[in-house]
Amino acid sequence: MATVQNFGDFLTGIQNSAVAGNDKTGQVQILKNYCDEQSSASHEEIDFPDILGTWAHASETNDEAVLATAPSVLVQFFQIISDRLDFRDFGLSLCHSLLKRDQVRLFDKALSAPRSKDALIAVSLQLLTEIISFDEGALSNNVFGRRDTLYRRLDGILGSALSAQGKLLAAHQSALRFLSANFKYLDTTAKTEIINHGKTLYSAIRSLPSEAPHTVLETLDALERWVLDDKALPKQLKGRCFNSGVLTALSKLYEYDQDLQNVHESEQAQVTVRDSLHRLLLRLCTSTEAILLPQAGWYPSGTNPDIIEQDENTIDLGLDSPYYFDDYTENVPVKNGGLSTFIHGLKPGEDLLHAKLVNAIFAAAPELVAEYISKKQKFLAPSGDDPLWRGQFAFLFSVVQLDVPKNFGWPEHLPQTPPPLSIAIENILPRSFERATSSKCLHSEDDIVVFSTLRFLSIALDKLDSVLRIIDQATTKSHLWSQAWLKLVNSFVERAPPAQEVVTTLQKLGPDKEQLRTSVLECLAKYYKVLPSAVAGLKFDITPLLSKALISLESKDSADSLRETFQQLSHELEIATGSSTTKWWHKATSESLSTASLLLKFCVNCTEPIITKQARHVLGGLLSGKGVLAATKQSLDALLTSLTSTKKWQAETTTYQFLDNCMIRTIQRPVKYLDPIENLQIQESDKKELSLVACCVAEQWSFVLKNEDNKTAVKNIAGWIARFYTALDSAGENYRVLMSFQNDMLIAAKGNEVAQKALIKAFEQQRKKPAILTESLSSDDIGDVSGIDVAMDSTDHVLSPHQSIDLTTVFAPFPVIPKSMNGLTRWENPDFESDVQSGRLGNLIRCLISPDHEIRLQAFHTLQTVMHAVEQSTYTEKTQLYLLLGEVSETIRNHHSNHTTQQQSDGSSETQPPPSVISALANSILNVISDPSSPFYQKTNAFLLRSPSWNLNHVIQRWANSVFHTEPESDDTFALPGGAPSNPVLLTSNTASESKNAQTQEISHFIHTILIPSIRTPADVDLLRRAQIYTRLFTYYAAPICPSSLRKLILQVVHQTCLVAGGSEMLITRTGVREWLRVVREVRGHSGSGAGRAGKVDIEMRELVNAVLLEIGETCDKAVVERWEAMRPLFKIAGTED
Repeated sequence: MATVQNFGDFLTGIQNSAVAGNDKTGQVQILKNYCDEQSSASHEEIDFPDILGTWAHASETNDEAVLATAPSVLVQFFQIISDRLDFRDFGLSLCHSLLKRDQVRLFDKALSAPRSKDALIAVSLQLLTEIISFDEGALSNNVFGRRDTLYRRLDGILGSALSAQGKLLAAHQSALRFLSANFKYLDTTAKTEIINHGKTLYSAIRSLPSEAPHTVLETLDALERWVLDDKALPKQLKGRCFNSGVLTALSKLYEYDQDLQNVHESEQAQVTVRDSLHRLLLRLCTSTEAILLPQAGWYPSGTNPDIIEQDENTIDLGLDSPYYFDDYTENVPVKNGGLSTFIHGLKPGEDLLHAKLVNAIFAAAPELVAEYISKKQKFLAPSGDDPLWRGQFAFLFSVVQLDVPKNFGWPEHLPQTPPPLSIAIENILPRSFERATSSKCLHSEDDIVVFSTLRFLSIALDKLDSVLRIIDQATTKSHLWSQAWLKLVNSFVERAPPAQEVVTTLQKLGPDKEQLRTSVLECLAKYYKVLPSAVAGLKFDITPLLSKALISLESKDSADSLRETFQQLSHELEIATGSSTTKWWHKATSESLSTASLLLKFCVNCTEPIITKQARHVLGGLLSGKGVLAATKQSLDALLTSLTSTKKWQAETTTYQFLDNCMIRTIQRPVKYLDPIENLQIQESDKKELSLVACCVAEQWSFVLKNEDNKTAVKNIAGWIARFYTALDSAGENYRVLMSFQNDMLIAAKGNEVAQKALIKAFEQQRKKPAILTESLSSDDIGDVSGIDVAMDSTDHVLSPHQSIDLTTVFAPFPVIPKSMNGLTRWENPDFESDVQSGRLGNLIRCLISPDHEIRLQAFHTLQTVMHAVEQSTYTEKTQLYLLLGEVSETIRNHHSNHTTQQQSDGSSETQPPPSVISALANSILNVISDPSSPFYQKTNAFLLRSPSWNLNHVIQRWANSVFHTEPESDDTFALPGGAPSNPVLLTSNTASESKNAQTQEISHFIHTILIPSIRTPADVDLLRRAQIYTRLFTYYAAPICPSSLRKLILQVVHQTCLVAGGSEMLITRTGVREWLRVVREVRGHSGSGAGRAGKVDIEMRELVNAVLLEIGETCDKAVVERWEAMRPLFKIAGTED
């Protein structure tokens, strides 16, 4: 005993010296000499004979003190020598000694001791753990070879973590670490035997909730690293290891006592047991490399939808045929039965991590959704604002939000037959939220219940729309898909509440519940969009609400109230478009405007781009469909342009009332106005189309003349008529007939001198300065706002050699210059954070380069007001914003001064707008300074501090030098401010993998936000040419570091230059662009492009280069190029090459 005790004290001294940082070389050398003396001379002998002999004697005499001390000392010894190479041979020899028959019997006796001998069992397991771990498991298989003796009591030890008194057993903790060491060091065969035993692992996991936090975390980490991540273990064995019983036992750790973890000082912060468990279960249950089996999504296990049963002797009944069995309402066969059993034991309505886990499993194995719902028919508790209902409802909501699986889960392609509709409907609108439940929720007095129900129905309708669009793609495969479309819609209508219930909810809302009203309108709009047949008979007129929203927008200043009203207006427009009961031309009083005219007035004055596009789309379809305007896009543009305010003219209410009256008359009696137009077309020998409302305007002018008391109104209407007729002429409508109407109106006004002069003056002004039409809008401009991405059976868009490429759709357009100052003149108490993010301040800056001199002048004076407001504001970045606006103001002032001096010397009077680079650079800086986390923040601030104004001849060159020749501010990957272009060709799937170089990102930012928006006029192109931007970009294009996304931006610079007058000629004669394009279209991918692209020509890029080359040839002045080529025969040869 004394020998063992003294040796233990010596080892403790070495360990204490290591902790204290003292020199222990001498003590270790003594230990080495002692080990050499105690080393066995042959395999028959044992090492440490004194210690092992004392241990054996204590076993015979039942001396418990020595039985515990001897293995404890050996554990200490192994802990000291485990990282010392010079003790390796002795350590291995000692392990062999401990695994001899006599010593194994000592282990067996200790492990077979009663549970009250906890310390004795624990120290024996600790020693076995040290043996199996020594020298990276060199003797692990030797230990496992004695499993009949050493492992036979392991299940019992692992089965309980607490003593009879409720205290943690040290033996249980030691057993867990011993089991973890086995998983770490044993080979595949030995691991397989432990896993196949089953009870050992199950006993260990079942008792984990009672263990200390650090032990639980160690065990979970061991399972993940040495079982789940072991590539040598077959997947089938992992599935057996983590069966439903083991997963259920693991899930009990979600209820692990957090207070127990918090009392352990070593476990403060980092990872909790719940988080570690959740990460492990996510990996286990959602990866096909773990236990998840491949499945067919919405197609049940055992079916083959690619086989269509046909019999010539029977009548084809389609989906009603007995061949197409679709009775999966009670039981859905699935491949992942173990996962199904496991998730049924979770409580996603009560625990957020449970809900996240189940949703992740559903996303990875969509086959389980319908199976789960079919067995949880009464999943929802009675509706009410209580935690249980909220949790259960949130889980159901997240289930419906899951994406529709690609091809409904069938691999590679859409099959010949649709998925069973009883499965599809459970994924779209689960039976737990059927009509009775949802209707009851809509009638609830609790706003949160009503709001949640409406959002649920909106998401379900969006998902139904996504499914129906996929079915539409598959209707060419077989007639069964068309039948499925109808049956699925009918199933949804039967399960969802009728639209009238939603209308009733809308009608009973109070005036102060704007957010809830927005949700009701959104839901109702989804009904009209997705289920038009279900709302065809609905007696509901949205025009009172629509008119109220349009009128309220004229007076609202608050950003929050505007945002809410814009959202409501968007939904109301969709409802109005889809409803056959919409009273577009109804007027509440004779003095008011109809809803259609209010919408027209909104389109003229609103500056919010998204809602304006939607409103113009609705208005254009309405006016052309009713025959008011010609069926061309330009006709609506002409009407909107004629009503757009200028500095000297603004449409008054009387003008809108006059126009409203004309449109209503045109709709009521279209033939009355069609006949005169046709007669004049014959008379003038001009068959060009003309909008009917133009004829009505000419007719109603005589009634305007009778209103002699209101001369202001007459002048305003006269001014509009002149603007409207001029705009129709610009839109390509019948000029000769318009002139005839103009003459008729002038003749009718002979008795009214005021009206006649006003009309003559208005037409004269329009003749001198014709109206410029606003940008044309088509239905393609309106994005799909369904909110759910559909996984379609299609490949990524690839441009083929035989496909015509429209470069205007390939390259994302840059922001346009506003046509007027509407919405940009009032800056009382501005919210600069909102104005910067919404783009309102950016639009004001763009007005500074407008082609219209009046707009530029008005914008410049408004900018001075904004600068004063910035100085007085509490905006966090107001210093940088004030500097920016001041420098822009000084730059504009200097340019105007220089331009005026040049005009005086040249004797010209034409005023040219400032270079576009002012607006582009200012907007780029504006976005950067509003986000201090931007990687361009430091470089931008340094630029703002350089000088009070910008030298326009050098500013672009300076920024080019900054991004091409100086070190970037950040080495990390970052996103472009404001988002990259969303065009599917501009951003391909490999963009993210390429965009890892910080300098590349800076160059992309420079091109995207500064260069491209700076190319608008010939003067802009000349500015870039003199800065040698084109040659610099062309050189960088061929660099190996240049990714395809950046190459597309460079091609967009070329494309944008071609759209400017003289741009193509400059590229050909000054940069050799044609020769350069022919070279770069054969550029091959480098090793950094990925294994699949290295050394290969990018076909998509080649087609884009060819399209740009073709565009240059089509847009250039061929006569100019031919004269230039005649002087340079070498280039002529290159220019005619294929």
